[in-house]
Amino acid sequence: MVTWSDVKRWRPGPLQGAVGPLNEAYNKIIACGDDLRDINTPDGWSGDAAGAAANAANGIIDGLEEYSAEIAAMRRGMAATGDAITGIQHGVTEAESLAATHHFRIGDEGAIIDEGPPPDIPDGQREAVAAERRTVAAELRERVTQVLKSAGDLDNDFCAVLDRILADNTIDATANDNQQTSLAAAGNAGAVHGGLSIPPPPPAGATAAQNAAYWATLSEGQRTQLAMDLPELVGPRDGFSAKQRDIANRRLMERERTELQNERNRLLDGIDAAERGTIDPTDTPRLKEKLGDLDNKIRGLDNLAGRLEQPPDTPEDQKYYLLDIDGSHDGRAIVAHGNPDTAQNVATFVPGTGTDLANFGSTLDRADVMHRAADKATSESNSVIAWLDYDAPDSIPDAAFSSFAEGARQPLDGFQDGLRESHQGDTPSHNTIIGHSYGSTAAGFAARDQQLAMDDFIAIGSPGVGVDDATGLHLPPDRVWAVAAENDPVADLGHFGTAPDDPSFGANTIFSAPGSSWPIVGYSPEAHSQYWDPRNPSLAGIGQVIAGKQPH
Repeated sequence: MVTWSDVKRWRPGPLQGAVGPLNEAYNKIIACGDDLRDINTPDGWSGDAAGAAANAANGIIDGLEEYSAEIAAMRRGMAATGDAITGIQHGVTEAESLAATHHFRIGDEGAIIDEGPPPDIPDGQREAVAAERRTVAAELRERVTQVLKSAGDLDNDFCAVLDRILADNTIDATANDNQQTSLAAAGNAGAVHGGLSIPPPPPAGATAAQNAAYWATLSEGQRTQLAMDLPELVGPRDGFSAKQRDIANRRLMERERTELQNERNRLLDGIDAAERGTIDPTDTPRLKEKLGDLDNKIRGLDNLAGRLEQPPDTPEDQKYYLLDIDGSHDGRAIVAHGNPDTAQNVATFVPGTGTDLANFGSTLDRADVMHRAADKATSESNSVIAWLDYDAPDSIPDAAFSSFAEGARQPLDGFQDGLRESHQGDTPSHNTIIGHSYGSTAAGFAARDQQLAMDDFIAIGSPGVGVDDATGLHLPPDRVWAVAAENDPVADLGHFGTAPDDPSFGANTIFSAPGSSWPIVGYSPEAHSQYWDPRNPSLAGIGQVIAGKQPH
């Protein structure tokens, strides 16, 4: 059994260094292929000696075919194992770093040893520190378990390759037609047996920490291969890196587009049957309405695909990353503008009532505008994420109910945890949650009940965030921000708790222009959506908070 001390000593260098000499040997053998095809018994020669000569020639050919296959298998196996060890060493490094940071140690067999918290913890914080240490210990156990599992799988896989080679059983060379000898074909057949399996990810429903523990043990090449081969296992996983999630989800988007088109064709057949009287003709209006909704969704998906097309040399902090896509029901999507794994400031924008895949482009427009505002506020790198991974209310009457916000709690919590887990570098990113309209209610419920991984919270045009006091969001009140236009009717509702801009709520405020107004009543629906207008000071203030600065 592979132990922690074993894995800590693993190094990819010797295996990777052997690939070059093996490649040279392989190329020399393949070059002999033409000569082997010329080894035949001369015409007219028969008898015992001729038979012996033919058997000898066949033995040489069979041996070289087996040798070609063995070298090809060894070459591929060593390269793949060296690459896999790189990933496992990354997992070891991350676990050891996490342990050292929090005063833990990992024993030679993989046991988590608690060396105790710092001695100068104030009495009032001891319980909270103890709870945090239990969480860290659990994450360390998960990481160690995943590293050892991946290491054990790798050890078994590579041993199987070596066993096959040592047993001269890489291929059955005697089954080949030596009159048509191809050492290259034998090598290709052998290389198949040098491949290694990629360990399967944790089961569906795993936490972001569990996903990240697994992901840390894979090399960059393994991650990309998994995203390409099994995109459904990578695309929606919180805790996996944005780069590979994007690769996977772009493939899934193509599948979603095909499935929606197939559904459209079935609807057209149904409408045709209804109009010809083959089925109940009263179904026609319903089917046509469904067709219209489906066409809108397809257009939304096509528009998103167009937005994602960028030049290959687009800088990382300006690229789009598709972090999730789902064409079922109203549709869902998550798109980051800028890589959240490397950005110093990361904001998650939760839209409100009426948002779906068909009109997701407007949500992405607002994310783009806030990204530009953050770029103006700081020279640090920024990522702003348009997050639609919940069923937003379809209409204003629907928005009176809390069930939609309750449904957003778990996915938003998992996503924010995943941002923390997948972020690269020694310094955590500064993370902000931004909710507009009912989106602020959804984000507020998640912050209240799940204690989201965030540093700042911004409620824009909010009907309430589920609490009557800023501290109910589990942040210091000076890290909670309210943006409310004077003429925005939603911002004064207080339907889901005290309005965030009310002084009694205790939040900071970001100044906004009053917005458009209607005669006599003053309020206007337009004011509810004008926070992102370039001339509205609220936009600059939002950008400054995203950048970790005080609005001015």
